[in-house]
Amino acid sequence: MTSSRQTRIDAPAPTWTVGADVAVIGSGVAGLSTALRYVQRTERGRVVLVTKDRLSTGSTSYAQGGIAAAMAPGDDPVAHMVDTHLAGAGLCDPLAVHVLATQGPAALRWLIGVGAEFDRTDGGDLALTREGGHRADRVAHAGGDATGAEIQRALQAAVMAEERIEVIEHALALDVLRDPDTFAVVGATLHVIGERPRRSRRRAGPGRRPGDRRNGPDLRRDHQSAGVHR
Repeated sequence: MTSSRQTRIDAPAPTWTVGADVAVIGSGVAGLSTALRYVQRTERGRVVLVTKDRLSTGSTSYAQGGIAAAMAPGDDPVAHMVDTHLAGAGLCDPLAVHVLATQGPAALRWLIGVGAEFDRTDGGDLALTREGGHRADRVAHAGGDATGAEIQRALQAAVMAEERIEVIEHALALDVLRDPDTFAVVGATLHVIGERPRRSRRRAGPGRRPGDRRNGPDLRRDHQSAGVHR
Protein backbone atom coordinates (compact mmCIF):
# COMPACT_ATOMS: atom_id res chain seq x y z
CA MET A 1 0.00 0.00 0.00
CA THR A 2 1.37 3.37 -1.00
CA SER A 3 0.41 6.88 -0.05
CA SER A 4 1.03 10.22 -1.72
CA ARG A 5 1.48 11.86 1.68
CA GLN A 6 4.83 11.69 3.42
CA THR A 7 4.53 10.72 7.07
CA ARG A 8 6.92 11.39 9.92
CA ILE A 9 7.17 9.94 13.41
CA ASP A 10 8.56 12.34 15.99
CA ALA A 11 10.87 11.06 18.73
CA PRO A 12 9.91 11.63 22.38
CA ALA A 13 11.10 14.88 23.88
CA PRO A 14 14.66 14.60 25.27
CA THR A 15 15.40 15.02 28.96
CA TRP A 16 18.83 16.67 28.82
CA THR A 17 21.15 18.52 26.46
CA VAL A 18 24.86 19.17 26.21
CA GLY A 19 26.50 21.92 24.19
CA ALA A 20 29.44 21.57 21.82
CA ASP A 21 30.97 23.36 18.87
CA VAL A 22 31.04 20.29 16.61
CA ALA A 23 29.10 17.04 16.56
CA VAL A 24 30.78 14.05 14.87
CA ILE A 25 28.60 11.07 13.93
CA GLY A 26 30.62 7.86 13.71
CA SER A 27 33.73 6.54 15.47
CA GLY A 28 35.77 4.96 12.69
CA VAL A 29 39.09 6.38 11.51
CA ALA A 30 37.32 9.35 9.88
CA GLY A 31 35.22 10.22 12.93
CA LEU A 32 37.99 9.81 15.48
CA SER A 33 40.46 11.74 13.32
CA THR A 34 38.01 14.57 12.67
CA ALA A 35 37.30 15.00 16.38
CA LEU A 36 41.00 15.04 17.23
CA ARG A 37 41.94 17.36 14.38
CA TYR A 38 39.29 19.87 15.40
CA VAL A 39 40.41 20.17 19.01
CA GLN A 40 44.05 20.32 17.89
CA ARG A 41 43.32 23.27 15.63
CA THR A 42 41.18 25.24 18.08
CA GLU A 43 42.06 26.60 21.49
CA ARG A 44 38.71 25.97 23.19
CA GLY A 45 36.63 24.04 20.66
CA ARG A 46 34.55 21.18 22.09
CA VAL A 47 33.32 18.06 20.30
CA VAL A 48 30.55 15.54 20.92
CA LEU A 49 31.41 12.22 19.24
CA VAL A 50 28.42 9.92 18.70
CA THR A 51 28.79 6.20 17.96
CA LYS A 52 26.08 3.59 17.44
CA ASP A 53 27.97 0.95 19.46
CA ARG A 54 30.95 1.05 21.79
CA LEU A 55 33.83 3.28 20.81
CA SER A 56 36.07 0.25 20.28
CA THR A 57 33.61 -1.50 17.97
CA GLY A 58 33.87 -1.05 14.22
CA SER A 59 35.50 -2.26 11.04
CA THR A 60 38.77 -0.34 11.37
CA SER A 61 40.36 -2.90 13.66
CA TYR A 62 39.89 -5.63 11.04
CA ALA A 63 41.92 -3.82 8.37
CA GLN A 64 45.11 -5.82 7.80
CA GLY A 65 46.78 -3.97 4.97
CA GLY A 66 49.45 -1.36 5.53
CA ILE A 67 49.51 2.35 4.69
CA ALA A 68 51.32 3.47 1.55
CA ALA A 69 53.25 6.73 1.82
CA ALA A 70 56.44 8.01 0.23
CA MET A 71 58.53 8.07 3.40
CA ALA A 72 61.71 6.26 2.36
CA PRO A 73 64.88 8.14 1.39
CA GLY A 74 64.87 8.65 -2.36
CA ASP A 75 61.12 8.14 -2.66
CA ASP A 76 58.70 10.99 -3.35
CA PRO A 77 54.99 11.62 -3.97
CA VAL A 78 55.46 11.91 -7.74
CA ALA A 79 56.89 8.39 -7.91
CA HIS A 80 54.00 7.21 -5.77
CA MET A 81 51.53 8.82 -8.16
CA VAL A 82 53.19 7.23 -11.20
CA ASP A 83 53.09 3.76 -9.65
CA THR A 84 49.46 4.20 -8.67
CA HIS A 85 48.36 5.27 -12.14
CA LEU A 86 50.31 2.42 -13.74
CA ALA A 87 48.72 -0.12 -11.44
CA GLY A 88 45.29 1.44 -12.01
CA ALA A 89 45.56 1.05 -15.79
CA GLY A 90 43.78 4.34 -16.47
CA LEU A 91 40.94 3.77 -14.00
CA CYS A 92 42.24 5.99 -11.18
CA ASP A 93 40.78 9.37 -10.32
CA PRO A 94 43.73 11.77 -10.86
CA LEU A 95 42.66 14.10 -8.04
CA ALA A 96 42.24 11.23 -5.58
CA VAL A 97 45.68 9.87 -6.50
CA HIS A 98 47.23 13.32 -6.08
CA VAL A 99 45.71 13.74 -2.61
CA LEU A 100 46.72 10.22 -1.59
CA ALA A 101 50.33 10.63 -2.68
CA THR A 102 50.99 14.21 -1.59
CA GLN A 103 49.18 14.10 1.77
CA GLY A 104 50.03 10.51 2.67
CA PRO A 105 53.36 11.21 4.41
CA ALA A 106 51.88 13.95 6.62
CA ALA A 107 48.91 11.75 7.50
CA LEU A 108 51.21 8.90 8.51
CA ARG A 109 53.35 11.24 10.63
CA TRP A 110 50.17 12.53 12.29
CA LEU A 111 49.09 8.99 13.21
CA ILE A 112 52.51 8.37 14.69
CA GLY A 113 52.22 11.64 16.59
CA VAL A 114 48.94 10.61 18.24
CA GLY A 115 50.47 7.33 19.37
CA ALA A 116 50.20 4.73 16.59
CA GLU A 117 53.18 2.37 16.80
CA PHE A 118 54.25 1.14 13.37
CA ASP A 119 56.76 -1.64 12.75
CA ARG A 120 60.37 -0.47 12.91
CA THR A 121 63.73 -1.72 11.71
CA ASP A 122 66.52 -2.53 14.17
CA GLY A 123 67.78 0.99 13.54
CA GLY A 124 64.48 2.56 14.51
CA ASP A 125 63.30 3.56 11.04
CA LEU A 126 59.90 2.62 9.65
CA ALA A 127 59.99 -0.96 8.33
CA LEU A 128 58.58 -0.12 4.91
CA THR A 129 57.74 -2.95 2.50
CA ARG A 130 57.31 -3.17 -1.28
CA GLU A 131 53.92 -4.55 -2.27
CA GLY A 132 51.53 -4.67 -5.18
CA GLY A 133 52.34 -2.15 -7.89
CA HIS A 134 54.74 -0.13 -5.76
CA ARG A 135 58.27 0.02 -7.15
CA ALA A 136 59.71 1.32 -3.88
CA ASP A 137 59.58 0.33 -0.22
CA ARG A 138 56.52 2.37 0.66
CA VAL A 139 54.05 0.41 2.80
CA ALA A 140 54.05 0.82 6.60
CA HIS A 141 52.54 -1.90 8.81
CA ALA A 142 51.76 -2.12 12.51
CA GLY A 143 52.02 -5.45 14.26
CA GLY A 144 52.44 -7.20 10.93
CA ASP A 145 48.88 -7.50 9.66
CA ALA A 146 47.25 -5.67 12.61
CA THR A 147 47.57 -2.17 11.17
CA GLY A 148 43.90 -1.30 11.50
CA ALA A 149 43.72 -2.51 15.08
CA GLU A 150 46.73 -0.42 16.08
CA ILE A 151 45.37 2.72 14.41
CA GLN A 152 42.01 2.21 16.13
CA ARG A 153 43.74 1.72 19.48
CA ALA A 154 45.84 4.86 19.13
CA LEU A 155 43.01 7.10 17.94
CA GLN A 156 40.64 5.81 20.60
CA ALA A 157 43.18 6.39 23.36
CA ALA A 158 43.86 9.91 22.09
CA VAL A 159 40.13 10.72 21.99
CA MET A 160 39.52 9.42 25.51
CA ALA A 161 42.48 11.41 26.83
CA GLU A 162 41.20 14.66 25.31
CA GLU A 163 39.17 16.70 27.80
CA ARG A 164 37.35 18.62 25.07
CA ILE A 165 35.88 15.52 23.40
CA GLU A 166 32.80 13.85 24.87
CA VAL A 167 31.80 10.39 23.63
CA ILE A 168 28.18 9.21 23.55
CA GLU A 169 27.95 5.46 22.88
CA HIS A 170 25.02 3.29 21.75
CA ALA A 171 23.43 6.24 19.93
CA LEU A 172 21.83 5.89 16.49
CA ALA A 173 21.60 9.00 14.31
CA LEU A 174 18.07 9.20 12.91
CA ASP A 175 17.74 12.61 11.30
CA VAL A 176 19.42 15.96 10.85
CA LEU A 177 18.14 19.15 12.46
CA ARG A 178 18.10 22.41 10.52
CA ASP A 179 18.05 26.05 11.47
CA PRO A 180 14.49 27.27 10.75
CA ASP A 181 15.79 30.51 9.25
CA THR A 182 18.78 29.41 7.17
CA PHE A 183 18.01 25.68 6.82
CA ALA A 184 21.65 24.97 7.60
CA VAL A 185 22.27 21.63 9.30
CA VAL A 186 22.77 22.29 13.00
CA GLY A 187 22.67 18.80 14.47
CA ALA A 188 20.94 15.44 14.50
CA THR A 189 18.23 13.47 16.22
CA LEU A 190 19.49 10.36 18.04
CA HIS A 191 18.07 7.19 19.49
CA VAL A 192 20.13 6.15 22.50
CA ILE A 193 19.93 2.56 23.69
CA GLY A 194 19.82 2.14 27.45
CA GLU A 195 21.13 4.35 30.24
CA ARG A 196 24.91 4.46 30.17
CA PRO A 197 27.36 6.95 31.66
CA ARG A 198 28.56 9.77 29.43
CA ARG A 199 32.28 9.59 28.77
CA SER A 200 33.36 13.13 29.51
CA ARG A 201 36.48 14.45 31.20
CA ARG A 202 35.54 18.13 31.08
CA ARG A 203 33.07 20.68 32.33
CA ALA A 204 30.95 22.95 30.19
CA GLY A 205 32.56 26.30 29.52
CA PRO A 206 31.08 29.55 30.84
CA GLY A 207 28.39 31.35 28.93
CA ARG A 208 26.86 28.25 27.31
CA ARG A 209 23.41 26.87 27.77
CA PRO A 210 21.62 23.84 26.25
CA GLY A 211 19.96 24.61 22.93
CA ASP A 212 21.84 27.86 22.30
CA ARG A 213 22.37 27.68 18.54
CA ARG A 214 24.95 30.41 18.57
CA ASN A 215 27.32 28.19 20.51
CA GLY A 216 27.31 25.07 18.36
CA PRO A 217 25.42 21.76 18.47
CA ASP A 218 23.83 20.37 21.62
CA LEU A 219 23.26 16.74 22.50
CA ARG A 220 19.83 15.87 23.83
CA ARG A 221 19.14 12.43 25.25
CA ASP A 222 16.94 10.28 27.42
CA HIS A 223 16.82 6.50 27.69
CA GLN A 224 15.12 6.21 24.29
CA SER A 225 15.61 9.36 22.24
CA ALA A 226 18.06 12.22 21.84
CA GLY A 227 19.15 15.06 19.63
CA VAL A 228 22.43 16.77 18.92
CA HIS A 229 22.05 20.29 17.57
CA ARG A 230 23.06 23.88 17.86
